[in-house]
Amino acid sequence: MALAVAVYSLSSRAAQNLTSITTECLPSCANQYRSLAGIVLSCLITVFLCIWVALHLNVPEPVDTRDMRYLVRFKIWIGSSFRCIVVPICVTLVFPEWVLGIAVLQFSKATRLAQKIRELQNGEAKVTRQHGFFILMGGFHLFRQIHPPSLNNSREEAGEGAHLLAKKSAAEAGDSRHDQTSSGKTSLVEEFGEPLHPLDEFDVFRLLKDRKLRLPTSAELQDKCKSDGLAKFLVVVQTLWFIAQCIARKVSKLPLTELEVITLGYTLLTVSMYIAWWDKPYRVTFPVRVYETLPERTNEQKGLKRRMEEGNFVVIALAHATGSQGELVDLRSVKRVPMFYSGYNETQWNVSNFASILTTIIVGTLFGAVHFLAWSSPFPSTHMQFLWRFAAIIMTAVPPAAAVGFILVGLMAMVSEKLGALILLPLLLLPPLYFVGRGITIVLALVTLATLPLDAYRDVEWSDIFPHI
Repeated sequence: MALAVAVYSLSSRAAQNLTSITTECLPSCANQYRSLAGIVLSCLITVFLCIWVALHLNVPEPVDTRDMRYLVRFKIWIGSSFRCIVVPICVTLVFPEWVLGIAVLQFSKATRLAQKIRELQNGEAKVTRQHGFFILMGGFHLFRQIHPPSLNNSREEAGEGAHLLAKKSAAEAGDSRHDQTSSGKTSLVEEFGEPLHPLDEFDVFRLLKDRKLRLPTSAELQDKCKSDGLAKFLVVVQTLWFIAQCIARKVSKLPLTELEVITLGYTLLTVSMYIAWWDKPYRVTFPVRVYETLPERTNEQKGLKRRMEEGNFVVIALAHATGSQGELVDLRSVKRVPMFYSGYNETQWNVSNFASILTTIIVGTLFGAVHFLAWSSPFPSTHMQFLWRFAAIIMTAVPPAAAVGFILVGLMAMVSEKLGALILLPLLLLPPLYFVGRGITIVLALVTLATLPLDAYRDVEWSDIFPHI
């Protein structure tokens, strides 16, 4: 809401300035110019569409709403939408580099899960990375089977004579509903059961080994996805158009607004997320129900439960920041898979962790380097230009500096723990410094909308040829 008010206020001021300028300077070819509202709307829509398509979230908690009142259903829908849509979008807007790192972690974990299942079944099953993603995102959920009282009574009174007597009574009464009630059709509808907890990889492996669980086929997984080809096509067209027009403006020596530069950086990050989550089922809203009795916890599951109970706020926060929250989550003790859950790692640091960190560093550095496109842009004052350049340098330098610093900490810790701790303290200032740079660029991008130069409103000649928003 605050962003909308700020944009509206800036749009009004900029519109007045643009009107006075165009009245004096512009010829009749005013259609070659774009409006401030069009610039802001194009940037906001591009960012939102890219995030909406790139985010591949985990399966939410299953809820049976058949017998609930409309008000209760609406309340549940609001809560689920807030947890599964609003919060992930906000997290991605604020921490896109971290979300990208989680996506790479999930990619590596899903690949290993698929490989383990193939080894378990001696390569006979056609298991793909998509199946690994489905297990990791909570695709299988344990339910407690609940039989209706009528079925329990019928089982207690089971017998051929009672069954024939019931059929005879129903036939004499001419009521066919009795057959429908005592048939299996009603039991299939009513035996939804009580959702207990999602199944982790250990439970899935043991059920697969005991032939008590069947993996869905690729066609079944594709059917559970809520992906829309038309929506993806529109996002691709909008993103390509936005990138092309940014390149064309630079070639034509037309300035890019600071808001467009930030949007270009977001497109780079979201495209990287989409690639990492390419095989992950999209917006699966209900898991596969499993009605089985699970064996006792494995040693790994017992360790997860113990660490989950003993973990304090600092430990949990650090685990989420490093992408190792899977080490503190026992899925048997929760109702749904956490939002950005990346699974259990056999060792604290492995190839997937390093791949995630390396990808985050590379893409984070490129994201900061994109802001150099506005290095020579006309700012309202030299102070604003200095702040933008300072923020661009900080955002580009912090990711590789953090990587080098942590390597030095590891090497120095081998020599002396105190020396490693001394080097670690300055490194703790790098993340806050990075987000200060992010905040500076966002504030400047909004503030400068009110004082854009005339050339910023000039449009490239071919922009109206291609469809866009």
